[in-house]
Amino acid sequence: MEMKDTVNSRAYRLIEPEKFEEVIIQHTINNNQVVVQPSLASICHADTRYYTGQRRKEALQRKLPMALFHEGIGHVVTSKSRSFSKGQRVVIVPNIPARRLNTIEDNLTSNGRAVKDNYLPDSVFLGSGYDGIGQQYVVLPAENVIAIPNDVPDEIAVLAELTSVSLHAASNVRDYLDDGKVAVFGDGPVGYLTAAALHHVFGISKENLFVFGAVSERLAHFDFATTYLVQHFNFREEANVVAVMECTGGAFSKSAINQAIDLIEPQGKIILMGVSEEHVPINTRDILEKGLTVYGSSRSTEEEFKRLMNAFQSQAYQHSLQKLLPDQKELIRNAKDLEIAMNKATKNKDWRKTFLSFAWN
Repeated sequence: MEMKDTVNSRAYRLIEPEKFEEVIIQHTINNNQVVVQPSLASICHADTRYYTGQRRKEALQRKLPMALFHEGIGHVVTSKSRSFSKGQRVVIVPNIPARRLNTIEDNLTSNGRAVKDNYLPDSVFLGSGYDGIGQQYVVLPAENVIAIPNDVPDEIAVLAELTSVSLHAASNVRDYLDDGKVAVFGDGPVGYLTAAALHHVFGISKENLFVFGAVSERLAHFDFATTYLVQHFNFREEANVVAVMECTGGAFSKSAINQAIDLIEPQGKIILMGVSEEHVPINTRDILEKGLTVYGSSRSTEEEFKRLMNAFQSQAYQHSLQKLLPDQKELIRNAKDLEIAMNKATKNKDWRKTFLSFAWN
């Protein structure tokens, strides 16, 4: 029988809302796996919802305790794959299909249908019921580790996970992107990264890329798109919008989705990306009358990360992404530091992301 290696990982586990506990987790290292020490993480709204207890009670009971965070990069410590070497900078792909954990052999659902990795019900996702990046060592299948090119800075590379979600969502409408105008609803980080991907990766011009938001100061950052305040726009009068990506979520989903239905051309495509805890009422009558297609899109796969590591080498793209970078990183040396950083993040009204810099030694 093959002897398997193990590694002990310090982890900052959220045990209840607003309380982290430092624990030691023992990981087994199997063949074709890579041990990564996280160096930089970015806080997502999903992390703050767990931290503040804004998830449904049953979800918190089911998923806690766990280490948070799924947007991150690090350095290879040990590799049982020839693809990586010690010390190599890598970005972490948080969605792990069950077959890579040796629990199933393929990507089929229980009834034999093949689905993409990010929609497999048996997959696990870092920081969502499965210990995330907030720990000293993360053991990952080699396919969930993507090398970072030398000319991509850490601060840009750590935006890959959130951008990959936008890239995956946009793939649902790529056949429409040359047929007319494309609109993005949402002036937060998700809306910004989605619009930036449409422009820099898919080549949508400023004239054909519309962004709708509610805060003029935020919209001013979208210099590669044509921007409008939702309060002053007549959505039924604009023509030739063939695809819409909704990036608002929460309480604003209702208005954004229904405005998108008013805006879009017959037989257009609407991509829903915003997460809402409550059900959202939408105008199904016009969906039917216009023959619209509505897609739900969540998470991503390693293919989007690979594509982004090439795209991120563009200086123009990096210039756009730099607008989301914070003035400073939050240094994390212990669980108390992490609680302080999360408290700041939940109160932060700034448009930019919050970065965590881990000091493990």
